[in-house]
Amino acid sequence: MVTILTPTYNRGYIISKAYESLLKQKDKNFEWLVIDDGSNDNTKMIIDEYIKESKITIRYYKKKNGGKHTALNYGLKKANGEYIIILDSDDHLTSDAIQKINKYLKKYKDNKKICALSFLKVTPDGKKVGKKLPKHEIISDNISFRYNKNIYGDMAEVYKIDVLKKYPFPVFENEKFLSEAIVWNKIAFDYKTVYINEGIYVCEYLEDGLSHSWFKLVVNNPLGARANNLIFMSKKFKFGIRVKNCIMFNVFSIIANKEILDETKMKFCAILFYIPSFIIAKILIKKYKVKN
Repeated sequence: MVTILTPTYNRGYIISKAYESLLKQKDKNFEWLVIDDGSNDNTKMIIDEYIKESKITIRYYKKKNGGKHTALNYGLKKANGEYIIILDSDDHLTSDAIQKINKYLKKYKDNKKICALSFLKVTPDGKKVGKKLPKHEIISDNISFRYNKNIYGDMAEVYKIDVLKKYPFPVFENEKFLSEAIVWNKIAFDYKTVYINEGIYVCEYLEDGLSHSWFKLVVNNPLGARANNLIFMSKKFKFGIRVKNCIMFNVFSIIANKEILDETKMKFCAILFYIPSFIIAKILIKKYKVKN
C-alpha cells in the first residue's frame, strides 16, 4: 500500500483540491495521512468531515508547529504503507497517479538498490515543471542525475518507507524550515532512483507557499541551510556546485555565528571566499531582517 502524506499548515481553504483528486483515483489501494503542523484555521473540521464521508482511508494527526520537515518526520512514524509520496496541501494528483505508481513498483520491487520512483510534476495546464528527461526511464541517483546533469525542477518521489525512516530530517533549535534536498541527497549516497517521464503530480506555487518565500526562509533558518550546504560540498557533486555551496556555507555560518573551518569540507575555498561571503551575509541580514 502507498501512503500519501500531506503535511499542512493553515491550508483549510485549499486542501479540498488534494482530497478531490484522491477520490478520483482509479486505484484506491492507498491511505491519506494528514499531519497538521499546528494550524489555527478550520483544517481539522474539514478533515473530520472527509473522514465521516468514508470514501477513502484517511488518518489525521495534529502536532505542535515546527515546520514541514518536522511534520514529515512525524508522518513517517505514523504511516502504514510500504511506500510513501508527499502531497503538499495546495497540490493534487492526476486520477491515474496511484495506478502508475503501482505499475512501476511491481516492475522494480525486487531491486534492492532502488529505493524510489521519481515522476514528473506538472502545472495545471499540463506543462512539465523544470527540465525534460532525456529518456522515458532512467536509473540513477539524485546527485549524479539531478545535480551533475542539471536536470532541474521539482519531481514527485515515491520512497520505500523503510529506507526513508533511516534518514530523518534533522531538526535545529528555533528553526522551522529545512530544504528537503538534505535528505534526498543523503539517500543518494547509498541508493538509486528510477526517473520516469510521466506526470502524476499537479502543482501550483501560491503566494503563501514555501517555494515563493524560499530565500527569506533559508536566511532566517541558517543552521539548516548550512547543514544542507555541507552535503553539497561532497566530492560526489561536480566542482562548480561544491564551490557555490562552500561560499553559501560561509554565508550561513556567519549569519548563525558558527565556526567555518572546523566543519567545512573545502578549507582553502572557505578562506579564499571569506570576505565576499562576509559581505553577502551582512547584506542578507539587513535585507531579510534576520533576528540573530
